[in-house]
Amino acid sequence: MGVAPAGVVKEFTGHHHLLVDTDMVPLDQPIPSDYNHIHLGNGQTETVLTLPAGTHTLQLLLGDHLHVRISLL
Repeated sequence: MGVAPAGVVKEFTGHHHLLVDTDMVPLDQPIPSDYNHIHLGNGQTETVLTLPAGTHTLQLLLGDHLHVRISLL
């Protein structure tokens, strides 16, 4: 898979979305953009999070140009 900014339409390419302390999104729905759904829409491959002390759940998803999760299966 390749990484490109949001809006770039290219097969096997997308951008990262980091889900923080939230459930997985449906396969066929766009990934929301809010405090718990962080879009790395400029094609970034890293970010810095500041979270309160405690246990957290992080999930990294690759989304297409429309922010829909790319399934590798």
